[in-house]
Amino acid sequence: MQSWKKPINKKTTEAIERTVERTLALFEKETDRQYFFSRLKNPLWIQPLSERGCFKSPPAIRYLPDGYVQYPFWPELQYFKNVCRDVPEEVIQLLLQLPAVDNPRVYDGILDIALELDGEQSSQLKPKILEYAELEHQFLHYRYLELLTHWIAENQNEAALELANILVQFDPDPQAQAKEKQRRENPEDPIRSMMTVLTPVPQFNDNYQEILNEGVRPLAEKESYQVACMLIDATANMIRYGKYQDDLESGGSYDGSEIWCPRLNKQSRDYPDPRETLVYTLTYACEKVYEKLPQSIAALDDVLRNQRWDVFKRLQQHLYALYPSEQTKPWIRELILMHDDYAKWAHRGEFRRMIQLACEHFSVELLTANERTQIFDAILSGPSKENYREWMGGQFTETGFEQERRRFHRIQLTPFASVLFGEYSDCFQKLKNDETIDEIKDGNYSSLSKSEGGIVTYRSPRSPEKLSKLSDEELLDYINEWQDEHRDKDNWLTEISIPSLAGAFQSVFTKSIMMDEDRLEFWIEKNREQIKRPIYIRSMIQAMHLRIKEGNFEQLNRWLDFCKWVISHSDEEHEEDIIRSETFWENPSWRYSRRAVITFVEDCLKEEVNVPLSTRKRLAEILEMLCTQFDWALNQELNQDDPLTKAINSTRGLALENLVNFGLWVRRHDDKTEISEITTILKKRFGPEVVHPLTIPEYAILGMRYGQIFGLDETWAVNHKSDFFPKNNIPAWVASFGNFLLYSRSHKQIFDIVRDDFEFALEHLDLLKQQKQSEQELIDILGEHLFIYYFWNVYPLTGEGSLLECFYQKSNDERKHWATLFGYVGRSLRNTHELDEGLKDRIKDFFKWRLEVEEPTELREFNFWLETKCLETDWRLKAYSKILDVLKVLDVGQWKDQRAWSLIDVLRSLHALLPGHAAQVVECFAKLTDFIDNIDAIYIKTDQAKAILRAGFKHEDGSVRENARRARENLLRNGQFSFLDLKD
Repeated sequence: MQSWKKPINKKTTEAIERTVERTLALFEKETDRQYFFSRLKNPLWIQPLSERGCFKSPPAIRYLPDGYVQYPFWPELQYFKNVCRDVPEEVIQLLLQLPAVDNPRVYDGILDIALELDGEQSSQLKPKILEYAELEHQFLHYRYLELLTHWIAENQNEAALELANILVQFDPDPQAQAKEKQRRENPEDPIRSMMTVLTPVPQFNDNYQEILNEGVRPLAEKESYQVACMLIDATANMIRYGKYQDDLESGGSYDGSEIWCPRLNKQSRDYPDPRETLVYTLTYACEKVYEKLPQSIAALDDVLRNQRWDVFKRLQQHLYALYPSEQTKPWIRELILMHDDYAKWAHRGEFRRMIQLACEHFSVELLTANERTQIFDAILSGPSKENYREWMGGQFTETGFEQERRRFHRIQLTPFASVLFGEYSDCFQKLKNDETIDEIKDGNYSSLSKSEGGIVTYRSPRSPEKLSKLSDEELLDYINEWQDEHRDKDNWLTEISIPSLAGAFQSVFTKSIMMDEDRLEFWIEKNREQIKRPIYIRSMIQAMHLRIKEGNFEQLNRWLDFCKWVISHSDEEHEEDIIRSETFWENPSWRYSRRAVITFVEDCLKEEVNVPLSTRKRLAEILEMLCTQFDWALNQELNQDDPLTKAINSTRGLALENLVNFGLWVRRHDDKTEISEITTILKKRFGPEVVHPLTIPEYAILGMRYGQIFGLDETWAVNHKSDFFPKNNIPAWVASFGNFLLYSRSHKQIFDIVRDDFEFALEHLDLLKQQKQSEQELIDILGEHLFIYYFWNVYPLTGEGSLLECFYQKSNDERKHWATLFGYVGRSLRNTHELDEGLKDRIKDFFKWRLEVEEPTELREFNFWLETKCLETDWRLKAYSKILDVLKVLDVGQWKDQRAWSLIDVLRSLHALLPGHAAQVVECFAKLTDFIDNIDAIYIKTDQAKAILRAGFKHEDGSVRENARRARENLLRNGQFSFLDLKD
């Protein structure tokens, strides 16, 4: 460390005072002040500067007229950081005397200094750090974690606890008021109730998990009890924020924790709920108290005992299970003896583990024989037949209740297994040997039967293993007759349903029935009419589908015949007062089975599946049926805002698309054969006597696939072009031509055929706005096509016949389309390595034409052009320099709209072009930094910028050196102090 000599007499002191005065008088510009304080490292200046008020007024946030916000740098903090190790006490006192401000950059500088200081000195800045943590405007959240770990490492545990207490807290749901209003509008609506659940959020949500795992956990190793108490309070507050006032006033203890935190000491998902992370860390801290501070166990237990919510009782039970001892024994006994739901509900997970481990540890000393007898009798008296009857309704049977009763007894007695005796032990042994009772697992002990919400799961009434033991006749009867859909008695979030049974049936069909010729014949030929619910038909098709994807084609013709039988069942029109479903015996719906058929056909036509050409006739017959049959989603449903999506989500639309795939499949097998099936089917759809005329979504499909149909039968496609793009039907034309633009590559030969449609589009640009299928606007796609045709010399850049010039004229009122096209050209060129001279000239002519218009929002998209290796570097840099002259007129708001990564790309490109072109690169960089107040300089990478500046300072041309100096001055003015060490 450098040694600084203090003034030894009054004369020396006065000399320093005069030097300070002269130095401060030299500050003509903000950059002078920034330069001075960032380079000053003499701690002897701190007193005279302080006496002159240099450290009294840190800058506040600046709110600009256009609505943007600036967070000014305060360079004095850099001086504090430079000298804080030399004069820590003086720096600390001056920082503590600073007034509170709303500018996070000021506090971030203070935090920097706290990280520089050691131990107690660092923690003295705690008041300012806590002030920072409460600030409304926050960024760089990770810095708090750095400071927290620094204080822990320096044994400043008290300061670390105070900081951690702020970092672990939750805020109320930001939508709480809106949800409360919705909830009051219809409090009985279950859907509204689910949508209005309050969700508190961590105050420091960006890195909350890291704060707890990397900061709070290490602190718990040192201050276990204090951290545990802190996290108990944070958890209680978090739960309270998730409750409405009437819930809080009800006095209940339910917190839903078994849903959002199913395991207290183990995260249950890859991306845990922040609430789960908080409880997980709380559990860790409590475990450390039991391991390291036995003298604090009783106090911790009192704190947990005095909490309202269920999660804290669960935590008590978890700790008692892990640490059975003479101290915890009476607490365990109390929980077991006070429990009064032995005959009602299955044990919760923590309660069950506590009982089991305590019984194994203490044996018969835990509970007297009389106490155990009372508990076991209570278990065997349950469950309530009345409650079970009410739950099952009309499905109640004595046999079913008896089965449920035995299962319940086994679940409830299992934790007490090591201390059962006499008749209870005999009873338990019989229950264990009962094969009708499924194996008992942890899931059987969930208390979700008492929960208020969660994720619904589904289960078949019989497993695939049990179904496979039935004969074909028995299985057919079972799937036809079973309709007892209900919620599981012990877990109301589990539904036992027909779709789940269909899934189990599909497993049996795949693994057993399809492997046996006689059984397969029973199901797909002899008895298919006897299958009353179409959902099981769909399961069979899906099983066949899996087989062909595996390359198994032996039974393919039989499966296609089965599919043909399936689609002979029509897609029913919806009738008023009649509800149809694929799970119904009466009023069945075949819609999803028909959809399964077209999905099956679609995979048959894929190149990777490669089914044999011998199936051509059957596939064509299926496609013709599906392409011409009624489809409710297309013929009746009126909402067609997104026609292509509507088409590919309908059976007939998919069939029409796969008609083209059929042609491509045939050509892969025989590239010269005619494919009359496609034109035959399309003629039926185009013809005047068609039963089901083409809908708008189908036109979208046909437009998207026109180029491929042209490739399969050029003459027919040309002759029927107006059928694909009917200008006399505007909605159909928009859907068809719009999707042609979106999904077809530019093609010279096709352009000659559809040129009149491009001209029609230019005359009706407003029509293209109706197309909402793509995130990219259709007008922009039109511009891209028109540029490509200009590039290919199909028509001139301007003048008669130029559709590209017409595009610019027609879109003049919305010049954002100009910007999009200019950026598209740059991206296309970036991926092009070589161009012949003629094409280069056309590109340069296009650029010159656009530059003459001087539209800034268009030209600022030049960043991609800088990376184009197919154009000379000298030309690119001169072009960019001219563009920067135009961009001077952009205001701060327009620059803020500029994508951040584009500035990064520009600087990277300039840096890459530096060798051999230093003068031009420095000129462009200097012009770019002239806008430093309007762009976010955080995206200017220091190493690349320094390389450009160094090249400028070393250049033999004085004008280049002057450009470098100007650029550096602009950067310093913006607070980029890392450039101070550069000298010209």
